[in-house]
Amino acid sequence: MRKTIIITAIFFLLASPCFADFRFAIMGDTRDYSGDGINVKTMKAILEKIKSEEVDFIVVTGDMITGSAKSSIHGNRLKKWKGIIERYGIPFYIGVGNHEIESEMSENIVRSVFEMPENGPSGFKELIYSFDYKNAHFVMLDTEAFNNFHAIGEAQLKWLKEDVEKNQKKTIFIFGHDPAYPVYNHIGSSLDKYAVERDKLWGIFKKYKVSAYICGHEHLYNMSIHDGVYQIISGGGGAHISAPEEKGGFYNFIVIDVKDNGAIGITVKDINGFVKDTFSIEY
Repeated sequence: MRKTIIITAIFFLLASPCFADFRFAIMGDTRDYSGDGINVKTMKAILEKIKSEEVDFIVVTGDMITGSAKSSIHGNRLKKWKGIIERYGIPFYIGVGNHEIESEMSENIVRSVFEMPENGPSGFKELIYSFDYKNAHFVMLDTEAFNNFHAIGEAQLKWLKEDVEKNQKKTIFIFGHDPAYPVYNHIGSSLDKYAVERDKLWGIFKKYKVSAYICGHEHLYNMSIHDGVYQIISGGGGAHISAPEEKGGFYNFIVIDVKDNGAIGITVKDINGFVKDTFSIEY
């Protein structure tokens, strides 16, 4: 049985105490409409804060860049983004957002720039994948297949079910770009666009006791619980903020601590390192 503790702290500046057996960070939506398609200043400021947290790795939930249908421009923007994050010396995993998929060549351009695990379903290698880290299982989904944005599809659902069915780890985190339950300006243009598929996906999460589904797309922070499964939106990595601050509209990143017993501590911070929300998931 899960026990949830939620504390909100608006103006509190401290490095999060690390009670975990390991720690990782979340960031997403670092793009903008500049010449390089990246909000470099904000991305670097957030990465500086993440580095101070001494995380084991970072998971990026897509929309790293504002992409281009011109392959050379698209590839160069992704390479620049990769070069920025690599300077911080922190391992990272990426998912694709809708702005990474601008043409039929975009998926292969992403594969040519990044090396992600290759255990996903046919046609989705390195875009959909899973890996284990200590006592947790991590899954990256693709919510932005070319010409099929905001859909999961039966092949991905089948692969996901098989993947989590054979999982032996205590804790499961699943990532994607689109929220399943959007809260602001992307209502109707997220996974909710295909509600039947979305509900099948959430049914898998519930059945296999997924701890959290973590996503971006909406440029804000939000946490909600649906049928006992947490959805966490962290899309404040540099793209224009899409909501007032009181509704989560601020540049943000998340630090997640995981203990051996599966307890999870989540700390949400703004670009200045102020704690905006903390909560824990315990079993």
